[in-house]
Amino acid sequence: MVKAEKKELKERDFVINENGEQKQVRRRSRKTIGEEGSRKQTAIMLLLTIILSLIFYLPVEVKQWWQKFNEGEVITIEKPVGDAEDISEIVGFEVIIKKREDVETIVEKMLENLIGDYSIWVEKIDNEAGFGINEEQVMAAASVIKLPILTVYYQAVDAGRIDSEETYILKDSDRFEYGSGSMQNQPTGTGYSYREIAKLTANQSDNMAAKLLTRFLGGENKVEGIVKGWGLQETSIKNNEITAKEIGELFLRLYKGELLKDESRRELFNNLTDTVLEDRLPAGVPTGVRVVHKFGSEEGVVSDCGIVYADEPYIICVLSSEANDGEAEEVLPKISRVVWEWAGK
Repeated sequence: MVKAEKKELKERDFVINENGEQKQVRRRSRKTIGEEGSRKQTAIMLLLTIILSLIFYLPVEVKQWWQKFNEGEVITIEKPVGDAEDISEIVGFEVIIKKREDVETIVEKMLENLIGDYSIWVEKIDNEAGFGINEEQVMAAASVIKLPILTVYYQAVDAGRIDSEETYILKDSDRFEYGSGSMQNQPTGTGYSYREIAKLTANQSDNMAAKLLTRFLGGENKVEGIVKGWGLQETSIKNNEITAKEIGELFLRLYKGELLKDESRRELFNNLTDTVLEDRLPAGVPTGVRVVHKFGSEEGVVSDCGIVYADEPYIICVLSSEANDGEAEEVLPKISRVVWEWAGK
């Protein structure tokens, strides 16, 4: 009986195909009800574990990613120019720097075959020694124009006309479709304090933030009227124009505390230190030297102006217009290095 059952089961494991051949049938093993339930429970537990992990893990990761995305990438570089010992190797010809006239002659030689116009102003703060090359020529400002806008903003804060902790909510009409900075990437309804907007304007050179500041201050005409009241007659907010000498003089007055209260000046200078673009004036001085500066960039314009905190601090402003961007980006830190050799040591 047992043998017959086995034979019958065995025969069920084979079929006869169309050619009359006998073929084995592969049968899946059957699971018991207990086995099926156990596997389903395991799958459900695994799924719940994944969901709970995502709930607790993803919000933190997304927040960190979003903050990193909107912080702006800081360009950090080694300082082959600023830290170099051989200044002749940097500029590409033999130089000896002993006095101010040597620096001026070297810089003029560095510029003589470059495309476009260059304007330079250098002044030692303590003794006012310095020099200029086309320093009164009106030049395209690009984002260097944000320095006078920021100064007007901090004056309004000092006078109590603006509360730096007041929050502004972004609107669709505020949005830019181009330009620098992270604010344009934020969704409508995002809130910023006025202080945060000023920091973005200074540190990231955020175009959208600068436009908002200008609006808070009453518009371009009002801001320009205040700026001209300081004696900066060639500086135009509306036309985006400056001179190297006027921006240099503005930095000098800020350094001396003539335009802002100490707290506002410190905040402004902190926001203009370690910016998102440190490959111009800061790249031409030794590592560890503080540079408070405002850079500007657009097609044909590669500029940077600021205060170098050497043992004896000095002002330097280098502007370019209708320049070859690659040439200007290369020569600007070298000019900074040559000036350091005289003014910073």
